[in-house]
Amino acid sequence: MRLFASLPLPREVIETIGIWRVEACTYLPAGDWRDLPSENWHLTLAFYGDVGGGQADELAEKLEECVSGVSSLRLKLAGFGVFPKPSRAQVFWIGVEDANGGGSLASLAGCCRRAGFATVRKRGAKSEPFRGHVTLARQRGYPQPLAMDVLSHMPQVPAMAWQAEHLHLMRSMLHKDGARYQVLEEFALGESGPNGR
Repeated sequence: MRLFASLPLPREVIETIGIWRVEACTYLPAGDWRDLPSENWHLTLAFYGDVGGGQADELAEKLEECVSGVSSLRLKLAGFGVFPKPSRAQVFWIGVEDANGGGSLASLAGCCRRAGFATVRKRGAKSEPFRGHVTLARQRGYPQPLAMDVLSHMPQVPAMAWQAEHLHLMRSMLHKDGARYQVLEEFALGESGPNGR
């Protein structure tokens, strides 16, 4: 199973991002980008890759430890950009960060990544620099350079904050028309015990 840990987005946040994306994506070269459906939007904290059944159970236990004692997070939309860089743009994203300016989001992401490294031992689960973001579109085919003035002309990200109260252990299933996601476990921040789905 291809697994990752993420924070879900409230409906009102998805709606706000959706309105902004419609205008922002008009600045991307037509035909070069594929929009991701809004039902797939989430804030990834750690990607684990292929995980066996026994490893998945152990990973869930580690994630439960990560959320234990962590209160709900106050998050906000913040900035946008492309990965890995404009000259090789592959992913267009909108940023998410701590609304209170603390390091709680990065700390939780770090714990989730260490949980994966301890159980799955995938390189991607190690502690590369974390940048909270929601992927909105992906480049079609080979990455094409994106002019910096394209990004500079995009509208500002709307001001919006919300409480993140649950962590999800997600399964990613690849299909010819894109990935589909399934919630395997849900963990309430600040409480112990997963609620399987």
